[in-house]
Amino acid sequence: MHKMLSPSFLMTVILWIFSSPVLADLQRDLILAIEKDRLHEVSKLLKQGANPDMPNPEGYTPLMMAAQQHNPKLAELLMDAGANIHTRNRYGETAVMLASYHGQTDMVKQLYIRGAEISHEGWNPLLYAATGGHLDTIRLLLKGGADINAASDNGSTVLMMAVRGNHPDAVALLLEYGADPSLKNQQGDSALTWAEKREHRQVIQILRDREVTK
Repeated sequence: MHKMLSPSFLMTVILWIFSSPVLADLQRDLILAIEKDRLHEVSKLLKQGANPDMPNPEGYTPLMMAAQQHNPKLAELLMDAGANIHTRNRYGETAVMLASYHGQTDMVKQLYIRGAEISHEGWNPLLYAATGGHLDTIRLLLKGGADINAASDNGSTVLMMAVRGNHPDAVALLLEYGADPSLKNQQGDSALTWAEKREHRQVIQILRDREVTK
């Protein structure tokens, strides 16, 4: 019967491994390869033992970095290597939230298929997609079950974020899917109030037309 290793010994081993200059170099090279969009090099480094979850100095994991680039194959490579799709950075953002913000619809789909959470309280992928006015991403998230009337921590709704970004097409799409323009945030502002404060005239007209046709 093998003797069980103590937790303190295991922790010592783990710390020793990650303090290894060789692995530190691998990790640095992985981050650089991701930044340079070098798929073959990323694959090679992962096979050599680079960690797909270790964040860069700004706190973004390799998968989060991939989510901000237009390369779904890179994200797929990292996920195949075991990257954690649920990890959050210091701002509370996940890879699928970042992909949504940048309108990376294919990557959002990949992450969703693999179990990424798209509907939860507080800032979420749909709010991020609406902020950027990314219609295809918005449609995908709604078809996946995202709450069209979800709100951020301060009560700002998905519709409000599309208004804030001055995205008339996104505003019209959200209304078509059933977004409630009467909802207000913690300051008592509605989507129309936001549009009027920012003088987004086309958005104002869309929202007023909605009121007339109700």
